[in-house]
Amino acid sequence: MSYYPTDEVTTVIGMPLPFKNGEYKNRIDAVRSQMIKEKIDFLLLFHQESMYYLFGYDQLGYWVYQTAVIDVNKEDITVLCRPADHNFIEGLPYVKEVRNWIDDSNKSPVELTIEMLFDLKALKPKNRIGIELGSHALLPKYYVELEKSLKDQCSLVDASRIVTNLRQIKTDSEVVYMKEAGKVLDSAYNAALNVFKPGVLETEVLGAAMSGMFNAGGHVPAIVPPISSGPRSMSNTHGAAVDRVIKLGEHITIEPGSSRFRYHAVGVQTWWLGEPPKEVERAFDGLLTAQKEARSIIKAGIASADVARKINQTLIEKDLHIPGAHHGYGIGIGYPPTWLDDLRIKETDYHILEKNMTFFLVSRFPVFKIADYPIQIYVGEPILVTDEGCERLSSTQISLN
Repeated sequence: MSYYPTDEVTTVIGMPLPFKNGEYKNRIDAVRSQMIKEKIDFLLLFHQESMYYLFGYDQLGYWVYQTAVIDVNKEDITVLCRPADHNFIEGLPYVKEVRNWIDDSNKSPVELTIEMLFDLKALKPKNRIGIELGSHALLPKYYVELEKSLKDQCSLVDASRIVTNLRQIKTDSEVVYMKEAGKVLDSAYNAALNVFKPGVLETEVLGAAMSGMFNAGGHVPAIVPPISSGPRSMSNTHGAAVDRVIKLGEHITIEPGSSRFRYHAVGVQTWWLGEPPKEVERAFDGLLTAQKEARSIIKAGIASADVARKINQTLIEKDLHIPGAHHGYGIGIGYPPTWLDDLRIKETDYHILEKNMTFFLVSRFPVFKIADYPIQIYVGEPILVTDEGCERLSSTQISLN
């Protein structure tokens, strides 16, 4: 709308948004174009990522019911939220109206959503209303209530991927933040390595990594970086740091996803205290080769499945293949409980890589017979797709120590 000059940045509650109004307008227009293709008249947003992406709404209370409505024929957006979040939304670009629901009321938030849809003239038997069914923020009980209330007034269709698919291809402005997040990741690695010595606690390594993030200008990541050491990392990397003392001759796996303006660069490394055993070195070198071989074919136009096949082919040759394992996922905007996007690096994935897509590329293998538990070795890095190849978003050398 004309009161949001496209070349200006909107400020809400004293903080400027990360993008110009024109970028938000382009995103909303792209959503409406996709709605036309899918014959969707109205779209109910529930993903916090979608609301942040489309109009800059940033907060962490989305576990409480909230939704936003896009009319395929209008640029304006209407939002329903709790009163505590009202001021975070009012004044955001292209948000025309902010409605509130309160706990101490005879009307549920779903009832108020129905009223909002009625006022927007969305409730017509011929209308198709898209809904983000894949959202963590849409509790099943709310969906059941929505479906029951709307079944005779319109058609509900799953529209989970409309915004998610658009988010996978970053604009040049978004790539700037992805690269900044990569520098934050480097700072996290460096700070964690500085305290990685015999006798240190997992929580101390985590604290150093988090301090490294924030000291480098990083923002709060979608999840607390997973860290686990010794036998605690026997199955995967996703343990929360605990007060476990790391001893000489043990390893730690750290996955410090780092953020700038909610854009995440994710990496994972396994480090060894002391001289690593030969079998661990063999596995690490093979994983590193698989990553390098994959990077050699990554470019716009390549299928994500082909990247996975390339890694698997190398791992089979190195006798390091784990059947069924994926080798990465899309990254970008992230809110708790995850920083993952829909893209997967696996042989059954359907995506074709495009310029400015970003994803986490990873390989792993469990080494047996060194200890009385399998030693999981991980190698992972954030990747930016270009026309002619790819770029690592992290400059940190991948090493065992």
